[in-house]
Amino acid sequence: MMSYKRISLFALTIAAAGLGCWIGMAIQRASYADRCLDLGGGQNPGDHPICVVEKASAPLQLGPILITAQRVDGGKMRTDQAGHSLIELRLEPSLAAALGAFTEASVGRTLDILVNGRLVRSVNIAEGAVRPIRTRLS
Repeated sequence: MMSYKRISLFALTIAAAGLGCWIGMAIQRASYADRCLDLGGGQNPGDHPICVVEKASAPLQLGPILITAQRVDGGKMRTDQAGHSLIELRLEPSLAAALGAFTEASVGRTLDILVNGRLVRSVNIAEGAVRPIRTRLS
């Protein structure tokens, strides 16, 4: 038979292991919730351990072409002769080529310009984007 001292040591070891697991789970739960909030999400109602992050729309979308800040090589804002604001963007070559190919294939159709998922303007594509696309902001 096991002595009282051995049984006590065994019980203490099991209790310490259980306490260590519980503390580890609490730390993991807190860090997961913090990471979820950093991503802009939140937990589902009912305290389910699922991080829900809404899909963000691209800041600028020209038809099916998504323009993100990382793919813009530069740009400037200016005013035309009529006093309208114009934005000129220099796109990275692969993105400019994709936009050129899209407009070449879509002559005569409409190009929707969306900013943060909201339609700002629809323009008619008169010719492929060999020259810069210009539109004024209202």
